Order: sequence, then C-alpha cells, then structure tokens
Amino acid sequence: MHRPLVVLCAVLVVGCASQSRTLSRTAEPPSFLSPAQIVKRMEASAVQYRVEGKDSPPGGWAEQLWPLRVAPHDAPRVVEEKGERVVTDWPGNPPAVNALLAEAEPHFEARRYAEAGKLYEQATRVCPDCYLAWNFRGDAALFSGDPASALEHYRRAIHINPNDHRSWFFQGNALARLGRFKEALDSWAWCLVLNPRYPIIRDMFRNNADLGLAILDDAIVPRGFATREGESVSVQFDPDHDPSWLAFANCKALWLGEPSHRTEMTGSADERFSTLEEVECLGSALVVHGSRKEQEEQAASDPSLERLAAITEDGMLTEAVLFEVGTRIHPQIVLTLDDDVRQRLKTYVLKHVLVAVPTAGGHDL
Repeated sequence: MHRPLVVLCAVLVVGCASQSRTLSRTAEPPSFLSPAQIVKRMEASAVQYRVEGKDSPPGGWAEQLWPLRVAPHDAPRVVEEKGERVVTDWPGNPPAVNALLAEAEPHFEARRYAEAGKLYEQATRVCPDCYLAWNFRGDAALFSGDPASALEHYRRAIHINPNDHRSWFFQGNALARLGRFKEALDSWAWCLVLNPRYPIIRDMFRNNADLGLAILDDAIVPRGFATREGESVSVQFDPDHDPSWLAFANCKALWLGEPSHRTEMTGSADERFSTLEEVECLGSALVVHGSRKEQEEQAASDPSLERLAAITEDGMLTEAVLFEVGTRIHPQIVLTLDDDVRQRLKTYVLKHVLVAVPTAGGHDL
C-alpha cells in the first residue's frame, strides 16, 4: 500500500454530522479500497461504467459534485435535539429593538456613528441578549475610532451567541486596530471555521496585503467527475490535467453505482455527504499521483494534488474535506459538530488556509 493511503487510514476521524452519531470514534474505520480494487469491482459489476475524457470547468467539478443542499440561517442558533446539534433561526428581536435599529441605520449609513451608537446602546439596554444589536453597537464604536469599546461589544455578542461567524470577524478587526494581531488571527480563524466560504473575510485579505496574511484558494479542485446517465454511470476526467483524477472519478462512480459499497463503508445506502467517501476517493487520486511521481512519469505536478498530499501527510485530509466539501453542501455544517472537531478545524485553518505571506509592512503573527 502506498504511503498516502496508509496515512489516510491512520489519521481518519469521523467528523461529519451525518455519521458522527452512527460510528463511534473508537470503532475501527472501514478499510479503503485501492485504485486497482475499485477498478476490479467496477469491471465485475452489472452496472455499465462509461469512461470519457471531458474538459472540466475552470474551478473543477466541485459545484457539480457537491451542490448546495442545506440553506444557511442568517442568524444561526444551535440547539440540542435528541443528542445532536441542530441549527435553527435566532429568535427575532422585540419590536422596540427593531424600531431602534431601523432608526439608527440611516445615521450609520451617513457615517454619523455617534448618533447611531446611541440608538444601538438603547437597543442593547432594551434587549441585553440581542447579540446582533451588540455587533451593531460595536461597529459604531469601531468606525468612531474607539476599537477598545468595539471589542467589548463584539465580545458580548460572542458570549451570547458564539456560533455566528460575523461576530468573530468583527472581533478580529477590532483586535487588529488595537495592534493585537496574534489575537486577531485567532479570531479570524474562528470566523473561517464557522463559515469557510465567507466572502467578506476573503475579500479583506485579498485587498489588504499589508496585513501579511492570505487565505489560500481551495485545495480540492476535482478534475474527475461521475454522474448517472440512465442505467449507466458516466466516469469523466479532464485529460488536460493529472490523470490521477481518473482514479478519483472511478471511486466516485463506484459510490454512485454500487449501493453495497456505500453500505459497507457507512452502514447505509442513503446518498448523503460522507467524509469517508470523499477521503477514499481523494486518497485514491493521491495514491496514483504519488506512484507516478516515484516513477518520474509526471512532467508537471498538479498543484491541487501536491497541496492535498502535504495536508494528508499532516494528518488533516478529513479536515480539508469538511472545510471545503462539507460546507459547500451544508454551509453551516460546522455548527453541528462537536467542539473537538471544531478545534481540529481551527488548527487546520491556521496551518493550511490562513497563512502568513511575505510583505514589507506585515506584522509578526
């Protein structure tokens, strides 16, 4: 067995809400199939698998493989139901609070932050548990040039509801204004854990290179794809990219065409997101990629597979799958996960996503 797959088997943890309650963390993980074993099962199957080369979209087939299935909540609230964390809507504000927020908005838009701040302060007095009002109050203080007060307000919002990524983002901004960059980095990392695809934080780092930080683009850029076409399964790969992606596409096809394999791996034939599926299929591509490199057959390395190989060697492929794949399907899936999984995701973000970059004006983070 090639080393990448050995690493995958050794570091696998079940981090998906769809399976974290059905598989024990202490249970032995199911064995992954090698690329050759996957092909053998496909050849022995009654299902017709048709392999074809096809140009992939610029960003790979991620949107086709992992479409959005669960709409996010604008103001999320996490509750326990039958021993599981469930995301619901945060209770609405009292009418008096909504009236104060509506009155403050024109002042804030006109940059009359002191006037807006007074109204936001009234709102938090009327409803001390309205965390969004605390965020608005923090914004008014921050833009008024008082980051210390803003930090206090953002922290109050996080204390009330620690599951809204925006509060962590705002807190990071206030900490940065105060010159507390290491604490800001920690806060921004939590923002990304709770909402990996949050466009505002990504734009901020893209437009503020002087911060000395960058959010790296996706590591999982699939150049292989599988889809049902009638009674058969189409296995597609982009011939202009690393052929290792054909192994990924074969694996995805097997999960589509053979319900018995899905049952063997997850205990259910239901087609739902599983970290096991994505880790097995990405692992299959990494095995072929590593083998080709060893044989010096590969003229140009696939940057995505090279980065995934480094992440796998670091024992964090499952975290990469949750961060990039799971949150495409369910943008707030992290809110349903246990605290230890969230902590591992934060470690992943700080090692492989939100990274320091050389800059003359950068800060020591």
